Amino acid sequence: MGRPVKPEKIDLQVEYPCPRCKRGRLQAIVLTEAFGCDRCSQIFGLSPDGLVLEQLSTSYPYKKAWQWTGGNWRDQNRSLTDNYFPFILVALALIPPVWLPLVLQSRSGLGALAITVVLTLIVLIFWLARRSRP
Repeated sequence: MGRPVKPEKIDLQVEYPCPRCKRGRLQAIVLTEAFGCDRCSQIFGLSPDGLVLEQLSTSYPYKKAWQWTGGNWRDQNRSLTDNYFPFILVALALIPPVWLPLVLQSRSGLGALAITVVLTLIVLIFWLARRSRP
């Protein structure tokens, strides 16, 4: 496994690719310590140490943040849920096909079937919410 790349200080005089839309270019906003994307119109501010770029105009409750590694942006918001979400989703999707035949054979099949439907709907809601995240 390679060593982690050390973040570089972000320079307001340099043009960077947009970490959000990946197609636009970040350009410094005059008289501020902020960048604006020429494609997605997002505004990004610098942390006091100049190592982290934060998305300022967002309705998402958690600020998105990135560090520049010299060639690309490294997402600072990655978490275990981001890394393991696909595996959890697959595991939860496989439970109903295995559990459903067992539930239908039991006496209290309707109650367990209702629980299965509710759990499936909860997984679907989380999956849809996850897909719509910026």
